[in-house]
Order: sequence, then C-alpha cells, then structure tokens
Amino acid sequence: MKNEKSRGTMLVSSAVILCAVTFVAGFACGNMVAEHRAVSRSVTAASAPAPAPEAAPAAPASTNASTAEAQAQHIGHLRDEARQNPDSADAWTKLGNACFDAGDADGAIEAYQESLRLEPGNADVRTDMGSMYRMKGEPARAVECYDQALKDHPGHRNAIFNKGVTMMLDLEQPEQAVEFWQSVLREYPGLTLSSGAELSRIMPEIVVDAALQLEAHGRKVVALRAYEQALKLDPSFAPALVHGAWLMEGMGRAADAQPLWKRVLERYPDATDPAGKPVRDHITK
Repeated sequence: MKNEKSRGTMLVSSAVILCAVTFVAGFACGNMVAEHRAVSRSVTAASAPAPAPEAAPAAPASTNASTAEAQAQHIGHLRDEARQNPDSADAWTKLGNACFDAGDADGAIEAYQESLRLEPGNADVRTDMGSMYRMKGEPARAVECYDQALKDHPGHRNAIFNKGVTMMLDLEQPEQAVEFWQSVLREYPGLTLSSGAELSRIMPEIVVDAALQLEAHGRKVVALRAYEQALKLDPSFAPALVHGAWLMEGMGRAADAQPLWKRVLERYPDATDPAGKPVRDHITK
C-alpha cells in the first residue's frame, strides 16, 4: 500500500468525512470528545461547536479568471502531450489528474480510461476514476471501479474508504457499508487510512459524520439507520447516542429515544443536546 496516492481519499460530496469531529461531538459535552478522540484528529474538548473562522476576502474576479485560464492552459498542454504520446499511460494519468483537480469529471474519466487501457491494473487510477463517476452522480459505477481497484490491489486504502462512503451516502446502504469495512478489517485488522488513522478505531466517527450529512439532506430514515450502525460498532459512542435520540424525537418517536437519552445521561450527567438543553430534561418521569 506504500505506493498509493492520497489524492483520491476525499470524495467530492463528503468533505466532512475525516475532518475535525468537534462539530459532531461538541454538542453534548467535552468529555465525550475526550473519550472518543481519534488519533488523526485535532479535536478540542469544547462543549459547543468551534466558531467558524472569518471568511477570507473574496479573490478579485480577474484573479479567478487568470487562475482558471492558467488551469485550462495546463490541461491543454497535458492533452497535447498525451495525444503526442498515445502509448504513455503516465501522460494520460497526468491529464486525468489535472482534470480531476479542475472538477472536469468527463475529461478525467476519458483520460483515465486511456491510461487503464495501457495499464489496466493501476488501482490508483481506477480509484480516482471511481471518484469522478461519483461526481457525475453515478455511484454504482463508482463502486464498480473501487471493486476492480481492490481486485487489482487488495487492501487499497483509498478504494476501501471511498467504497464505504459511497455506499452510505449515495446508495443509502449504511448497513452494507459497515459490513464491507468489517470484512476488510477481518483480513487487514490494522488497516490505516491515508490520514494515518486506524479504520477500526475511527469507523464510528466516520459513520456518524455520514449520518449527519444524510440528515442535512433530508434523508432522515437512512441517517437514523447510520446512527444505529455506529452504536453497533460502539454502544457508548456519545455522538451517535445524542444525535440518534435527537433525530428520533424530531421524527415523532420520543418514546424510542428514551433509552438513548438515558444511556447518555448515565455516562455523561452534564451532557446537553444539540440545542444546548440538558439531556436530563429529555428523560420522562
């Protein structure tokens, strides 16, 4: 796995995955963050989400235009090189990577296909092509690419991570995504992601982060299933308990939320809900 690139790890619509977990766990209480801190995170033990940094001044339109023009010229140069060296997998890969970085999914896929025609076993390229299919809104084809990458390179970290996230967020299959990751861990118990974090340790946080995204996009039923999967991985994982209970209440299932609230209160007596209300106030007498 030492030859993998890191470029393909982050997926287009899942930037929150593997970011600081303060937003997820900070609602409840600082102790929760301390209990469930992942080795790769830079997490503060705050009792509320960290304030967003001030937005940087917008770049002048002329600067944006010149950057876009320079990027287009770079891609054009790489395309000319690839056409002049049609049997160079490296030339096509460089073109695909430039299109990837520019958000040109069609251009990247076309270039990656040429690269894979010459080197069909390149798992890095296959994984990046999968991410471009995901950008195009074709998650099933993305998963096919990740599966092929894993056939060509068993244990490929980016393909493993991307496949699970795509299954959760796009195919709405949190149960199958977690089972996939667990099957990988049975073969590679110490598997680390490109960030250096061990998948086995960070999985509950990844699943909760995905659940938050699903919830934010109105896919509440799937989000609740994701919270349930996180709790199967770690029954005491506070962010899953708090957000799962909160979502249940919002869906009119206050009675079903009671066991979760009670588990939070038993472990974290001073915990608060996402609105800052003490968890103890949710417990019915």
